[in-house]
Amino acid sequence: MFLTRIMVSALEFGLTVVMAIVVVYFNFQVLGFMNKDYNEEDEINKNNLSVAILTAGKLVASGLMVQKGIYPVTSLARMYFLTPMSESMSLGRMALYALSHLVMSFAISAFTISFTLRLYGRLTVRIKEGEELKKGNVSVGLMLASVLVVVALYVSEGIGSLSKALIPQPSIGRVEIMR
Repeated sequence: MFLTRIMVSALEFGLTVVMAIVVVYFNFQVLGFMNKDYNEEDEINKNNLSVAILTAGKLVASGLMVQKGIYPVTSLARMYFLTPMSESMSLGRMALYALSHLVMSFAISAFTISFTLRLYGRLTVRIKEGEELKKGNVSVGLMLASVLVVVALYVSEGIGSLSKALIPQPSIGRVEIMR
């Protein structure tokens, strides 16, 4: 049993490393695609520090939010390998649950980041964030990155709860304490 727990923990660690890299890559691609004010990759290649700071803020904020979707995935893997399951819980079904949690968390985080930036841009009518970022205004990049991180800290628990509520969790079975 000890060796099994070590192997499952190593598998869980490897799974989280791979998921983190995939999430960061897809977040960069999707969040860059959602931005219509400028091309993030081009601006970063031009050494535009303000865009790089905002992009880093997007990745950190998204990571904080998606992390809450990764926990159920690792819990499912741990449950699958360490507890006796009924015949209804196949590896494919566990993978489907896990993928559902990740996709939902990712979609909610991308929407939240996009919505936050758009709403904040409308609230700050005297600052044209997109134009200022293209000009390399580092202050605007820092401000927007900070806004995203703060929003992520507030909403990340809710994303985890929503993901668990909308995607069914497998049951291990019934536990009887007393007869």
